[in-house]
Amino acid sequence: MDIIKLRNKIKENKIGYFFLYLFSILYIIIFKINKIITESFFSKKFSIPIVCIGNISTGGTGKTSFVISLSKKLTDLKVNHSINMRGYKSKYGSKIIDSSVKNIIDDENCSDEQRLIVLATKNKVPVIASYKRVKAIKYIISKHKPSLIIMDDGFQNFKIKKDLNIVIINLNSLYDHLLPLGNLRESYNSLKRADFVILNHCELFTEDKIEESISYLAQYISTDKIIKAEYVLTGFMNLCDGNFYDVKKFIGKEVSVFCAIGDNNQFKYFLEKNQIKVTKFWYFNDHHRYTIGDLVSIKNLSSKNPILTTYKDAVKFLKYAKEIFDEIYVVDIAMKYNDDKIMERIKKLYENNISKIK
Repeated sequence: MDIIKLRNKIKENKIGYFFLYLFSILYIIIFKINKIITESFFSKKFSIPIVCIGNISTGGTGKTSFVISLSKKLTDLKVNHSINMRGYKSKYGSKIIDSSVKNIIDDENCSDEQRLIVLATKNKVPVIASYKRVKAIKYIISKHKPSLIIMDDGFQNFKIKKDLNIVIINLNSLYDHLLPLGNLRESYNSLKRADFVILNHCELFTEDKIEESISYLAQYISTDKIIKAEYVLTGFMNLCDGNFYDVKKFIGKEVSVFCAIGDNNQFKYFLEKNQIKVTKFWYFNDHHRYTIGDLVSIKNLSSKNPILTTYKDAVKFLKYAKEIFDEIYVVDIAMKYNDDKIMERIKKLYENNISKIK
C-alpha cells in the first residue's frame, strides 16, 4: 500500500485523523523553528540574482514545466543563465552533476527532473544538480558565470536568499492541509513571502471556480500578483523516429496511456478534454522506475492502440524505446500564462546585475 492510500485509510478513523492533525501541528512548529534559526545564522546572499520557482506542496504543481518555460524565454532573450536543482532521487546525492560536462539523458542515476529539463531545453542551458544547493550555486557562478540562476524548487530552502520567489499552485489541489494530514509543506500564509503565485491548471475549471480560488488566495497575496496559467496541447513526438505531429493526430481516436507523475488522473483528464479517447490507462507512483517487463506488458496489453506518455516518463526509458515499441508518442504540452509582470521583474534583476559588473 502506498503512502497516500495508507494516509487516507488512517483519516477515515476519527482517532487516526486526530493523530495526523497533531503531527501536522508538531511538523509546522519544528518547521518554523528551523526557518528562524537558518535565516538568522546560516542564510547566504549570492552575487547574482536567484529566481526561485517553488511550491508549498509535495508535488504535482507543474513547477518543472514552469522552469522549462522560463528558461526558454530567457534563452530567446539571450540572457545567460543556469538552472540549479536538488536532483530528487538522484543516486549521486551531494555530488555536483553538470549537464554541460556530462551526458545525462541516458544516465538513470540522475534525477528524472534534471534529465527532463535537459531534454526539453535541448541541452542549451547548464542544468546543475546536487543535494548541497549552496555548494552547487557557488560552482555555477565559478564555472558558468551566468547573469542569473533559476532555482528549481527551494521556496523552503532558507540557506539561500532569493531575489524573486515564484510559487506554483495546482488549482486542482487547493484547500489542502499540512503534512502529514495533507500534502502542504507550508500553510497558505507562507505565500506572503512570494513575489508571484502561478495558479496552474486553469484549463480544467470554470471561470467561476478560478475566481473563487483567486479570492481565497487573496487573503495571503494581492490579486495583481496571482497569474492564471493553463496547459495547452501542442502536438506529439514519436520516440521511435523523432517525428513531430500536430494536435489533430489523435483527436477522436482511441489511445492507450501510461504515466508516473505527481497527478496521473489529471493527465488522463487533460487528454480526454482535448477529445482524445483514453481506452486503456496505466498509472504508477511518481518517480517510478520502469522495468523492461513493465514496458513490454504495456505494449502487449495496449490492444494495438497508439501509446501515449509524458516527457517525464520518456526520459526513463529513452534508450529502450526503439527496441520495445513500434511507435510510442510523447504528449507535448506548453504552459500558457501572461508573463509580462514576471519578465519585467526578472529584466530589472538581470539589468541591475549587469550594471554592477560594469
